[in-house]
Amino acid sequence: MFMAALVKKVIVIGLDAPIAERVYMYAKRGDLPNIKRLLDEGVYAENCIVPFPTITPPNWTSIVTGARIGTHGIPSFNIHRPGDPLDKLYQAFDSSDCKAEYIWNAAERVGKKTILLNYPSTWPPTMKNGYQIGGMGLNINEWRINVPVGRIRISLADAQLFSTEPYPLANQIEFKRASEWKNLPSAKNPLEAELKLVYRNALYKVEGVTWHLLVLDNEEGKYDRIIVSRSKDADDKLFELRVGEWTKNIVEEFKTEKGPVKAVFKCKLIELSEDAKKFRLYISPICALSGWSYPESLAEEIWSDEGLPMPLSGAFRPLGLGWIDIETFKELIEFHNVWLADAASYLLKNKDWDLFFMHNHVPDSMYHFFATRMDPATAKSPEEAKFWQDVELSLYQSIDRMIGKIISAADKDTLIIIVSDHGAKATTKKFSIFKILRDKGFLAFKDGEDIDEALRKTPKFDWSRTKAFPCPPCCYIRINLKGRDPNGIVEPEDYERVREEIINALYDYTDPETGKKPIRLALRREDARILGLYGDHVGDIVFAVGGDFMGQHGPHLPTDKWGIGSQKGLLIMKGPGIKKNYVLKRTVELIDIVPTICYLMDLPIPRDAEGGIIYQALENPNYKIEETEKLRKEYEELKRRYELLEQVIESESHLSHDRPAY
Repeated sequence: MFMAALVKKVIVIGLDAPIAERVYMYAKRGDLPNIKRLLDEGVYAENCIVPFPTITPPNWTSIVTGARIGTHGIPSFNIHRPGDPLDKLYQAFDSSDCKAEYIWNAAERVGKKTILLNYPSTWPPTMKNGYQIGGMGLNINEWRINVPVGRIRISLADAQLFSTEPYPLANQIEFKRASEWKNLPSAKNPLEAELKLVYRNALYKVEGVTWHLLVLDNEEGKYDRIIVSRSKDADDKLFELRVGEWTKNIVEEFKTEKGPVKAVFKCKLIELSEDAKKFRLYISPICALSGWSYPESLAEEIWSDEGLPMPLSGAFRPLGLGWIDIETFKELIEFHNVWLADAASYLLKNKDWDLFFMHNHVPDSMYHFFATRMDPATAKSPEEAKFWQDVELSLYQSIDRMIGKIISAADKDTLIIIVSDHGAKATTKKFSIFKILRDKGFLAFKDGEDIDEALRKTPKFDWSRTKAFPCPPCCYIRINLKGRDPNGIVEPEDYERVREEIINALYDYTDPETGKKPIRLALRREDARILGLYGDHVGDIVFAVGGDFMGQHGPHLPTDKWGIGSQKGLLIMKGPGIKKNYVLKRTVELIDIVPTICYLMDLPIPRDAEGGIIYQALENPNYKIEETEKLRKEYEELKRRYELLEQVIESESHLSHDRPAY
């Protein structure tokens, strides 16, 4: 007899920055049928409290280590490494910065295999026997390791637009009469132009490529279709389109400084007027088909007929620049989600695995883009709020379809978890820690005292007059301490006094326009341990901002709620041993997920895990105690029978020795 694990496998689907209450609302009313099924058959945590700060890298790391930020050492979106100048920061996506053990490394100790799909801050891979897609940014083909703070790199090229009109950052072209073409289709007055590809934000150098565009008119002399060709031969065409049409996925090989790289992309003819004066051709990010997997050959196995392994900058930025309309934007989001669904489905069906973790960044990107226009408290009109709420729902429905395809690979022994790293809200009143520190004499700029002008460019600080520096984008202030920091000016004996003065300045500040105080909390590092913040990577002062100020998330407390937004996390669990159609009222922390998985799967606990098991989500929290007691009784009964058998055998042995011989 043995005690079998309740759960054989686990699927964890991470959604970045959803507003949990809105997902729950949409699902319960039937707009998100796959999430609704999980709710009906599982548990929803009403009070899922995420770590502070409410931001991506540290919180996703807490989910898969079970460790607090002070323990795993990823403090925010950016990381300051001790000994560096205070303004030298790195994006926190390098797995080597994580000091805690991941659950997949603990699971490997007992022979379990993990699949990671687009899970942030996990590259380079730390697994030996698992499978990993992405992890070096927020999306596939997006790189944030060894990339300047606030920037991204795309494996080959970000989205681009060719247009006859001067759109921002677009490639403006002019048509002329087509000439010297081979195999020219029938047309009265064909036009042509060269399309010289631009490799904006490229990770490495790519050799220039020029495509050739034909604009064709019909029998009535109205332009209604285009051909894009590799050369001035229409038979060498890449694609042919009419207005509103997308190409299928196109795979081309590009010459780069790293050698030839195969890549996939799509194109859409957004606009072509009948007189050809208005023309817009959108080209999606050119997405490398390799370089983002472990084992390296794994990427070659992943293919999606409709989806694209594309960074979300290829959808949100073009919409913001006016390149594309809202329907094209929705289609791009669908391509992104379809690729994740297809990649997950392939891996789950074709690889040996026990744990699966993935991440989808769409909610975070969408709320950064339009949460302010969506919230009735900040929208310009009820009509604007309604429009963007409809867009919000359509993107969640795309995510719901992705979830449906992924969980279709699960069997009855699989635990399914939907979780987020934090929530989001509308952008509210502008507020700058830099301004408070500058005005109170703790910080100085070299280029004059106009703070807005200084921060619009790369600011230069006068370290000879700077006593403290706020580490963007979140909640830390570092003292410029002599003997510790390269440009330190604060004497060690003045350290506590300067911290106290800064904390008082933060609490004293009142916004002159609203009369409100932005600072909800300001603590010394030692006192911030109550928030799970400690260690060298955390600032000397930790502060939190109220929801009336600043952007979508980050310096806001996990319990903050403003307008229709909230910073609380989303947590849904469904599977063996989990209660059904149950709303969990108790406080749940993200660090509780790993211990709960390990408890249900009989896995070793990662060495640094600090969370607890979510017993109240279990149908029978005493299952293991009861099973252990049952096994103990069975053992005692087996032992008793064995002892009786030994007595019988011993008795028969004595009888055989005492029997007289004949």
